[in-house]
Amino acid sequence: MMSRQARVLVVGAGPAGLTLAAELARSGVACTVVDKRQDPSTRSRAFGLQPVTLEMLDARGLAERLLKEGIAWPAAPVGDGVRWLPFDDLPTRFPYMLIIPQTDTERILAEWALDSGVTLRRGATLERLTDTGDEVVAGLRSAGDGAEEETRWDYVAGCDGVRSTVRTLAGIGFRGRDYPDSLVVADVRLSRPPAQRVVGLSVPRGMIALFPFPDGTYRVVVEDNLRMSVPVEEPVSQAELLDSMHAVLGGDYGLSEILWASRYRSRQRQADAYRRGRVLLAGDAGHTHIPSGGQGLQLGIADAINLGWKLAAVATGRAGDALLDTYQEERRPLAAGILRKTDLLYRFNTASSPPARALRWIGVKAATLPFVRSQVVRELSGLDVVYPSMRRRGDHALVGRRYPDTLVAPASVAGNGDGDGEAVRMAEMLRAGRGVLIDGGGPAGRVLIDGGERAGRAGPGWADQVEVCVPRGPQPLPRGASALIRPDGFTCWIGRDPFIGSARSAGG
Repeated sequence: MMSRQARVLVVGAGPAGLTLAAELARSGVACTVVDKRQDPSTRSRAFGLQPVTLEMLDARGLAERLLKEGIAWPAAPVGDGVRWLPFDDLPTRFPYMLIIPQTDTERILAEWALDSGVTLRRGATLERLTDTGDEVVAGLRSAGDGAEEETRWDYVAGCDGVRSTVRTLAGIGFRGRDYPDSLVVADVRLSRPPAQRVVGLSVPRGMIALFPFPDGTYRVVVEDNLRMSVPVEEPVSQAELLDSMHAVLGGDYGLSEILWASRYRSRQRQADAYRRGRVLLAGDAGHTHIPSGGQGLQLGIADAINLGWKLAAVATGRAGDALLDTYQEERRPLAAGILRKTDLLYRFNTASSPPARALRWIGVKAATLPFVRSQVVRELSGLDVVYPSMRRRGDHALVGRRYPDTLVAPASVAGNGDGDGEAVRMAEMLRAGRGVLIDGGGPAGRVLIDGGERAGRAGPGWADQVEVCVPRGPQPLPRGASALIRPDGFTCWIGRDPFIGSARSAGG
């Protein structure tokens, strides 16, 4: 156990950085976030939280705050202007996409981080970074006086976006491709907003999607095949937006004002490694891709929640260094798969040849078939994420997946294992920031709770490492089996053998 409080520097105060910092601080790590911006961004950028992200943030007590400020939209547009992909059959408390500007998401995450004890320094840039093997020396420059300060940390996490300074200084490659086409995104006012509120239409000229914000403004996303060669430096005019909307949508819904607009080119890139010694990457610093499907924000928050409990455990001496390697083992292949899928989706949406248009028409029609629709919706929701590296031969199907938000009751470790409290959801059990042991009444639960020498590599002291509970309703467990759920909500073990359970849990 370390004799002093562990210290971690997080570079970047976006969603990934703020989430990671809060996760660390609430686990007893002294965490400082630095961001080169003097003030929070006023541009909404990403604007949707998918069901799995809402589940993760619910397990941090944030879902209700987010829901109050966003718009729950229960379906995704297919692209033909008529049909939709409904989320209502998803097995979650959040069967919808929450439309909320990233500015509001960041504000809520920043409040959570500060309430958790995070130090937030704006107007500070990272100039130097040296990993000595025992610590990381970072040179920070303040925008106020321009002075550079030498600081020392146990770990540094780069959550500083596509042009990550941390990644560059750590010498980690960022491989992939840049697309030649330029796309447009804008926040606008509409005097005659669509009755359906969310609109998505793909035609030979291109694709346009409209999404409402809680303040009555709209996000417009435009892929106009006639303007994809326009240089990104050229400003987006109202006349251009009007022309694209009329060509694709057949009208402009009373476009009266552009509040903000940007022309950009997408990238598909991924860092060669998410960890190099005491330096780690999360969010866009580790991966970036086209915004199709709205996966970038989801990936960044999920990176932070996966890394947060692991880094806290290692930095405070509760786990060995090898636990940090599982962060890359789990998250990097997942992001690589999403990059491949979004690349195919981009090519599918932007191809203009007659065969491509025919294939797109077939794809739109096929998306409404029940089986295909179910698969597409689950893919969008993120609920089917699985970490193959967590699984071993013979494991229960839930191992490596998020445990369902079932009802359980907190159990007394010193007692007989019966729940001595009211039933709560699994998400509420996870809010303590620790793992959860569901004692199914078999031998595994008893041995893991008792601890001592019988708990194998996990050692004594299980009572202060996990929240123990008993079932208070249907569980996806075999009779008499127990389950161990990690602090990020993923199932690492289900069974009756206590020694297998304790050994597997010791590695996270």
